[in-house]
Amino acid sequence: MTAGPVPRGTIYDLGYEGYDGPRQGRRYAVWSLYVLSLRSAFGLGRGALPKVLAFGLVTVALIPALIQVIIAAIGPEEDFSFVQPHEYYDFIQVVIILFTAALASDLVGSDRRFGTLVLYFSRPIRWADYGAAKLAALATGLFAVTLLPQTLMFFGNWLGAADAWRWAETNAVDFAPIVGSGLMISVTFAAVGLLTATYAARRAFAIISVLALFLIPFIVVEAITDISDDAKYAAFASPVHVMRSFTLVLFNEVPAIDLPWGVFILAAFAYAAAAAALLLTRLRNSV
Repeated sequence: MTAGPVPRGTIYDLGYEGYDGPRQGRRYAVWSLYVLSLRSAFGLGRGALPKVLAFGLVTVALIPALIQVIIAAIGPEEDFSFVQPHEYYDFIQVVIILFTAALASDLVGSDRRFGTLVLYFSRPIRWADYGAAKLAALATGLFAVTLLPQTLMFFGNWLGAADAWRWAETNAVDFAPIVGSGLMISVTFAAVGLLTATYAARRAFAIISVLALFLIPFIVVEAITDISDDAKYAAFASPVHVMRSFTLVLFNEVPAIDLPWGVFILAAFAYAAAAAALLLTRLRNSV
């Protein structure tokens, strides 16, 4: 009986080499995560559906501003406003909620679903860095829905005014509230949306959860306040109502709820701070 061929081992030189280049460090890692998250939010580098969803919602949010700019450009000599700055977010509040739900589910849900968090934390990045980068990315994305339309409408009205100097003197005071309300809404909705999305493993469940957190309190508060004028404190259970009242206060308009104006400012900052803190705590405990 002859012996079979003797098996032989083979050594492959795969050419692995150590990295001798510059080390960018933690700050660069956080910035890279922010840029990657922002690109992902708008579907850049992904399929057609995320792009259509994100840019489609931005386009819908821009429609009232575009109508106002067209009216200012071709309308009569006297100033005419299709929508007032303090009313703009009432026109697009559903768009803001949909945008938040769609993007929040992608920004944190995919990392948890595919188990990529361990890869992030294998680099010089901490859980607080991860949360801050994701929060900044979603808030920046929301600027396209909040600040961009209002800014377009402001400068469109200015350029289309019969007397641009007089219009600027009269309406320049609105620009700071436009920026302030847009920033507050973006940060608050981003923090609340991301916090909610971290509790759902599947994308569909995350979207439904974020929508429910915004829409159910809104509907309940609307029903309660229509029935009784004494239920004004119920409005603080709805982030949409808090942001609406905060916006009206910034524009020196009277909120629908009869309370001191400082209460709405404190409530808005409390919502943003509490949601951001709970988000970071949730991420720390889930690592």
